[in-house]
Amino acid sequence: MKDTAETVLGLLPRDVAYADVRVVERTHELVLVEHGGPGDVMRENSLGVGVRVVIGGQWGFAATHRLDLKGLTAAVSEAVAQARAVDGGAKIALGQPVTTRARWSSPMAVDPFTVPLSGKLDLLAAAVAEARTAGPLLRQIEASMDFFRDDKVFANTEGALIEQTITESGAGLMAVASDGDDVQRRSFPQAVPRSIRGQRGQFATAGYEHIPALRLVEEAARVGAEAVALLSAPQCPDQNSTLVVTGAQLAMLLHECAGHPMEADRALGSEVSLAGGTYASPERRGTFRFGSPIVSVHADATIPGALGSYAYDDEGVAAQRTELVKDGVFTGYLSGRESAATLGQESSGAARADGWQRIPLVRMTNLCLEPGDSSLAEMIDGTKRGVLMDMTKSVSIDDQRLSFRLGAEAGWEIRDGKLGRLLKNCTYSGVTPRFWADCDALGNRDEFQVHGIPSCNKGEPLQVAHIGHGTVPARFRSVQIGTR
Repeated sequence: MKDTAETVLGLLPRDVAYADVRVVERTHELVLVEHGGPGDVMRENSLGVGVRVVIGGQWGFAATHRLDLKGLTAAVSEAVAQARAVDGGAKIALGQPVTTRARWSSPMAVDPFTVPLSGKLDLLAAAVAEARTAGPLLRQIEASMDFFRDDKVFANTEGALIEQTITESGAGLMAVASDGDDVQRRSFPQAVPRSIRGQRGQFATAGYEHIPALRLVEEAARVGAEAVALLSAPQCPDQNSTLVVTGAQLAMLLHECAGHPMEADRALGSEVSLAGGTYASPERRGTFRFGSPIVSVHADATIPGALGSYAYDDEGVAAQRTELVKDGVFTGYLSGRESAATLGQESSGAARADGWQRIPLVRMTNLCLEPGDSSLAEMIDGTKRGVLMDMTKSVSIDDQRLSFRLGAEAGWEIRDGKLGRLLKNCTYSGVTPRFWADCDALGNRDEFQVHGIPSCNKGEPLQVAHIGHGTVPARFRSVQIGTR
């Protein structure tokens, strides 16, 4: 792979001002067991090269799976032709050169690709069997595992040469119940509203050792029973009251309200025609109040084991921690080299591509809400009237990332500091800065958990990123709950 990268660089014409090449081999294994037995069992592998060039201040890009000299020459020629064909437009600026030479592999104890398939199927089948004990109203059960490995080589004309191997593992369970008139679901350990088949649950940059630690079999009976119980649960009432959310629910709220809005390419208008803009415009940095003073948010690609962690991004920039919200005030962006240079900053190391055939885009890494000094139990105890919600079921947000509505898989009444009835079809809505301004309690560091989500969508053509969200339980006052 390193030889391939060096060959590509040697094929560049003299008028190339900058170029980088990524050679990526990706392996993905999916194992899925359903209500009636094994579902999908699949292993796929892809290997290819993507090359970007800057000529006359303009980008060109091409990719190929043909790694012989003829294929590589054709890819370079296509990228060069694209850049030369651009007439006018702003000139590309990339900031300080990237010259790093390094090699890194993510830590793991057990290689997931060496674990026998039979053992994986047995664990998932046991989880499904436990969930089925909830009875005949369970119509669908899915238990799945996914494993990913990216072997990557990055090289550029500035002298960088970086080799990385990143291994990721995850698993999850979903139970769907129906009585003919209603359909309800419960997920564990995490719910992803728009997940790809499989790819649900909790993921980490780790080996197979991550899977048994999730305790799928031990939790499956509860998950199934709660899905069935939701069928007869009362509807979540329409009311303006206190909302308490678990860390799992807060992950998607943070993703939509802070993660995407604070990606620098979006703030510079690159997604306006496709996905919209953002309230977090450059002139608001340092003055715009995102939330209450207890709310601080950062992105950190260096957290050991988190799904959004790596050593270097796909432009060769080192992984790092970046402050986005400090004491309630919007302060910064996730960025790549180009977007950071446009803003007069240095890259935050957040440019990543979904494989060899896509260009790097600004993506979330591990987006984290900094813990507070409360706890879930204390939040409930201090609430006279409210609702506790868990696991995201649906998401809707406007194209400026302001007005939103989220649905939860399950909720519970809170009355006089105690949890009461299970509630179904729970939703809440708000406007981002008003909603976060009413955050009055955050869980402490003991309740902090990074939720790995392997299905963040962005770009055209679509790219799927693997990201983490570090969250704690949180409480918000004066929230509109229900559908009114």
